[in-house]
Amino acid sequence: MMEDRDLSGLVVGEFIPREQIGKGGYGVVYRAEQLRLERDVVVKVLREWRGDEVSRVRFLREARLASLLTHPYAAHVYAAGVDRDEDLLWIAMELVPGVSFDAWLTARGPMSLEQFVPFFECVAEVVEAAHVLGIVHRDLK
Repeated sequence: MMEDRDLSGLVVGEFIPREQIGKGGYGVVYRAEQLRLERDVVVKVLREWRGDEVSRVRFLREARLASLLTHPYAAHVYAAGVDRDEDLLWIAMELVPGVSFDAWLTARGPMSLEQFVPFFECVAEVVEAAHVLGIVHRDLK
């Protein structure tokens, strides 16, 4: 089962996951290294697809659509693929510095209205840009 595996050090495309930095219902996220360009990236790996062709097609379509989204507030997609030897579907993206919204709230508490409105406007701007491309994001973080 995917969630029981640690992919650190495994070659995934041209990327090497170094450490797990997140996990959700959809997949596992690693801080990774792109060796050729010597940069840190994020590699998301889909959980439990088990060779399901529908999941593979859907995942790669979503990766392709996400790669079309160019917006200052959205992480850029670098590559995506299928590693049949390791039974992995993966997507490599820009590593955005900072903390997650959840971590920010945990450290500082609820946002004031003065903080929340400009923050939410930025999120809405990216969601609108995605919707123009026909992308519907179901798990904003």
